[in-house]
Amino acid sequence: MRQFVAVFVDALRLLRARALFWITLGISALAAVLYLSIGFDENGVTFLFGASGFESEFLREGSPLAEMFYLGIFSMIIVNLWLSWIAVILALITCAPVFPEFMAEGSAGVALSKPISRIKLFFYKYLSGLLFAFLQTGIFCAIVFLAIRLQVGTWNPSVFWAVPLVVLMFSYLWSVMVAVGVRTRSVMASVLASLLVWFGAWIAKTVEEYAWTAAEFGEVPAAQGSMRLTEAEQKGWRDRYSQVSLAYTLLPKTSDTVNLLQRLVTVQGQKKFAVSELLNLMATGAPVRDDEVEEALERHSVGFIIGSSLAFEAVMLAFAGWSFCRRDY
Repeated sequence: MRQFVAVFVDALRLLRARALFWITLGISALAAVLYLSIGFDENGVTFLFGASGFESEFLREGSPLAEMFYLGIFSMIIVNLWLSWIAVILALITCAPVFPEFMAEGSAGVALSKPISRIKLFFYKYLSGLLFAFLQTGIFCAIVFLAIRLQVGTWNPSVFWAVPLVVLMFSYLWSVMVAVGVRTRSVMASVLASLLVWFGAWIAKTVEEYAWTAAEFGEVPAAQGSMRLTEAEQKGWRDRYSQVSLAYTLLPKTSDTVNLLQRLVTVQGQKKFAVSELLNLMATGAPVRDDEVEEALERHSVGFIIGSSLAFEAVMLAFAGWSFCRRDY
């Protein structure tokens, strides 16, 4: 346990010494404050602490729909745009030198001269890299938690589900970065490899969704709305679905992991947050749940999404750990 704490303290000192660490935390805090600036009055929604806004008969101060709208901004915009994209990219860039510098400068040899095994040191170092994502997401969610209380009037601890989900999503890409960084000792190669896997996972998800829509509903997206398939074409997509979705199954589910937040966040402490209700609320003013939309969002189980992604991560870590233990220091 003492060794574990020592590695974590060392990682924290390394992160604090990097300017990008403070810049990223500062931007995260600023984004959270901007979220706090969204509020409600007797006329509708306000922005920038009342500097601007728009009128709405459904979204007013004290309205039961206000919390749903506020949580929708958090889970669909802030989490999906900031925490799962921009902040993760900054975190990857910040953490990229951890293993290459640790190995290139001989510090690994100094650490290994102490009574600690190589594989244990490797995993302690790997876990310490997750510290940045945890701190960044934790601070952000703490401000959001207080913002919901101040602007809506309710305590909603379910927003803290974003912390483990975003850290999980980061860990998938971090494992790729560690594997390539240990093997090549190149910061640039490890960054490019993780971004390539991330892009590949997004392509695989897009293709899988296209194939599932074609096989299930017999429709595919088109330039204007959607295009109806013939029965033979729909059957062909059903027969090919397992082959087309193979890449999606094998690669980590980055976006789907973060989207699990929409299943875990609750409204008023008991009602499950539904994306379709928010979309219908914004479009028609009536928070009607669309079961077809919710079925599409929840067709993959939590076990499949996280389990298959962790299996990918385990393969990356096994390769990285093997390479780390075999090297001469």
